[in-house]
Amino acid sequence: MPDVMIDSSVWIEYFRHGEGSISDNVDSLIDQDRVVICGIVEMEIIQGMKPKERTRIISLFDALHYVDASRNDYKLAGELLGKLRTKGITIPSTDSLIATISIRNNLELFSTDKHFDVVDGLKKYCI
Repeated sequence: MPDVMIDSSVWIEYFRHGEGSISDNVDSLIDQDRVVICGIVEMEIIQGMKPKERTRIISLFDALHYVDASRNDYKLAGELLGKLRTKGITIPSTDSLIATISIRNNLELFSTDKHFDVVDGLKKYCI
């Protein structure tokens, strides 16, 4: 059952190094058919990939479970950004959307970015 959204920070580590605990965990999650991807993560990875990686990465992403962002996700992400700003905390708007999508779909988020730690209600995947 797909239950883990993998953030671009983890995908970058996975594609750059291909070994270590992060890569082992990604491989295991893929083998168990637990990985979910959303458009914003896919966009972040595709914009930074090298041409020689294109076929392999696109094929992998096309095989994963996919969740769309709804209009309400954008509204909730904006509200999240506003609440954090009142506390003096700023995170990228793309990451607020990733967090919102993960929360709405009851997904754990596998990320190395520490700013996700400030998002209430977000379940982090721990290795």
